[in-house]
Amino acid sequence: MKPIQLPMVDANINHSAIDPVDGRYYDTEIASYLSERARIAFQAYMEGALAQTLADFGICSREIADAITEASTHVTAEAAAEEEKTTKHDVKAVVNVIKANLSDEAKPFVHFGATSYDIVSSAMALQLRTAAHELVIPRLKALQQTLLVLTDRYADTVQVGRTHGQHAVPITFGFLMAEYVQRLGDSAKSLEVLSSKLKGKFSGATGSYNALSIFVDDPLEFEKQVLAKVNLEPAPYSKQIVPAENIVRFLDELAASANIMANLSHDMRNLQRSEIAEVREKFEDGQTGSSTMAHKRNPWNFENVISMSKQVNAQLLNAQLNIVSEHQRDLTDSASARFYGVMVALVASMAGRLNDVMGKLEVDTENMQKNLYLTGGAIAAEPLYLLLEKYGHTEAHEASKALSHQALEANKTLYEVASTDESIADYFAKFTDREKQILQEPEKHYTGLAAVKARQIHDFWQNA
Repeated sequence: MKPIQLPMVDANINHSAIDPVDGRYYDTEIASYLSERARIAFQAYMEGALAQTLADFGICSREIADAITEASTHVTAEAAAEEEKTTKHDVKAVVNVIKANLSDEAKPFVHFGATSYDIVSSAMALQLRTAAHELVIPRLKALQQTLLVLTDRYADTVQVGRTHGQHAVPITFGFLMAEYVQRLGDSAKSLEVLSSKLKGKFSGATGSYNALSIFVDDPLEFEKQVLAKVNLEPAPYSKQIVPAENIVRFLDELAASANIMANLSHDMRNLQRSEIAEVREKFEDGQTGSSTMAHKRNPWNFENVISMSKQVNAQLLNAQLNIVSEHQRDLTDSASARFYGVMVALVASMAGRLNDVMGKLEVDTENMQKNLYLTGGAIAAEPLYLLLEKYGHTEAHEASKALSHQALEANKTLYEVASTDESIADYFAKFTDREKQILQEPEKHYTGLAAVKARQIHDFWQNA
C-alpha cells in the first residue's frame, strides 16, 4: 500500500481546549501525527489494508478492495464524530463512514472478519511508530546537532566543574555539552529500535482467530499479510488486544529522552543564575521577564522543558497501569490509552523548544573565567593530595583538606598556603615544576581529558 497520507490539521490554537497540548502548546506538525484526525486516519488506513488482503485471498474482488481503500482516505473526524452519536462506538462509526461512500456490493467487505481492536491496536502501533520515526527522532537529532556545534566550539573553553552545587575540578563547556550529545544520541537510537518493535494483530475477538478460521485456510498468514501492508509484524501472542508491554517500553524510553532534556535544562537554568551568569537564553525584542521586575531575564524556555517532563513522567505511570487487562480483554484502558499521544507530543515539543533556545544560547566565557578563580585555586585540592601521596604522605587527604580550608578562610590561594606550610615542606620540595604549575593554575593545567573527550564524542556523532 501507499504510505499513509496524514490529515490536514487546523493551524489555529484551540482556546476552547482543555489539554494545554491542544491550546497553549499546540503545534501543527505534532497535530498532523497525533491529533484525533490522525488517530481516525490511521484506523481508516488499516481498514484499507484489510480490504486489500481480502482481495489477495480471493474473498472480494480487487475492484471492491480498491474502492474501500479509496473511501478510507476520505474519512473525516467530523463525519466519524457525527456517526458516533448514533453508534455510541467509535470504530463502528469509522466503518459506517467508509460504507457511506461505497456501493452495496462493496459495503459487506468493510471491516470484514475484524474485531475493533484488530484495527485499533494495529493503528496505534503504526501511529506511534510513524510519529517516532518522522517527528520525535528527527527533532531529537536536530537538537543533538545543535549541541554538537556547541561541543566543538567550546571544547577548549575551561569551566569550573560542579558536584553537589559546589566547585569541583575544572572541565570545559564543550565537555558539558558532549554529555548531552551522547545521552540524546543513545536515546534516539533506542527509540528507533523500540518503536520498530511495536506490533499489530488481526486475531479476532479473543486472539484465537475464530472468525478468520471460517473463511481462510491459514489465519496466521492472513494476519501476517494484513500487517505487512503497513510494515508491521504480528504480536507473537495477542488476545483481543496486543499486550501493552512493547508500547510501555517505547514510552519508557520517551520518558528517558524527556528527562535527559530536563537534565540539560536544569544545568542551563542554573548556569543562568545571576550569581553564576555563564550562559543566557537569548532575549528577544519586546520580551518580558517579569510583569513587575523589569530587569529580569528569566530562563523560561528551560523551565518550560523541565515542567513538560513532569507531565511525561506522569503519563508513564498511566501506561504502566495499562499493562493489566483481565482475561481476554476489559475496557479499563479504553480511555487512558488515548493519552499515549500526549507523551509523544510533549517530547517532540520539548525537543523543538530546546533546540531553538540552545541554538541561540549566549555563552559568557568571561564569567566562566571569573568563576574559575572564585575559590582561589582551592579546586587544586585533589591534585595536591594526590601529589602528597605520590611522595609518601600517609595522611595526604586530611592535609590537603586542612590547607584548602585555611586558604579559603584567609582569602589566599591554595598554592600560597601550601607552598609555605611547614608540615608538608619536605614533600612539597619534591614536586616537579610541572606539578607545581598544576597547583598554581589548575584552571589551565588540570582539565584532564575534558577537551579530548568532547572532541571524541563530537567526531563520533558527527559521522554517525
